Amino acid sequence: MTSSLFRRFPSRSCLRGIALTGLIASVMAGPGMQAHAQVTTSRGALDALGTPQKHPTLLPSGGSLSASQDNTDGEEVHDDIPGSHAPATAVASPAAIAALPPVATQPPANPVLRPPELHVPAHPFPPPPEVKADPQARGRAEKLTGGTRLHFTAQSDAMNPRMIAALQTFATVMQKLPDQHVDIVAYGEGRADDPSTPRRVALSRGLAARSVLIHAGLASTRIYVRAVGLPGENAQGAGADCVDVTRSGVVASTSSTPPPH
Repeated sequence: MTSSLFRRFPSRSCLRGIALTGLIASVMAGPGMQAHAQVTTSRGALDALGTPQKHPTLLPSGGSLSASQDNTDGEEVHDDIPGSHAPATAVASPAAIAALPPVATQPPANPVLRPPELHVPAHPFPPPPEVKADPQARGRAEKLTGGTRLHFTAQSDAMNPRMIAALQTFATVMQKLPDQHVDIVAYGEGRADDPSTPRRVALSRGLAARSVLIHAGLASTRIYVRAVGLPGENAQGAGADCVDVTRSGVVASTSSTPPPH
């Protein structure tokens, strides 16, 4: 019975060859010409051949796709193969999943901008030479309101121990007043037609008083020296051989009591 059935119905390959022959004949006929070849197939003969075996399609990632699947309604569903309409879902391998970077659970913190560190070397001014007391000096120290007045001998800047002690006592008082500075106004004797000589003598005396204050503990930035030279109308009783050392905001005066307000 089976052999007679196969002899009655041609094979599936045979039918495909016949259909291909008819298609070629239609193309060769050209436009405007009617094709006379006609191929007729039987649906029953195709069903008698049975369903061809389905082979899975290998994917590059290692997965596989079947040629077709049947859904619950009995309809054939095609996977993502050439000519089908339903996309297939490719399953990634565990190694590919492990190679993915981790996903952050929270946003990154705001950047902190730090100022650049600048290391500026400090170069403090060297202290002036220390003034040594001269026991032979005939000068003296006079107490003023807010300071002291030093009297020197003519054309000399030497100081005896009493003069240096008066300046050291004044430096101790100024250390308790860090918001005030020291004014040193120095005078010098000379001729009116030669103002440079009195100023040089006055400057040497003022720098000597400044050196004593610095070595007594006062910062050099708090001391201001002004070499006047010959005393003028604003000398407030100072002679040509005097140096007034007072704190800021006080006018030198020979009176030991503060001026009335």
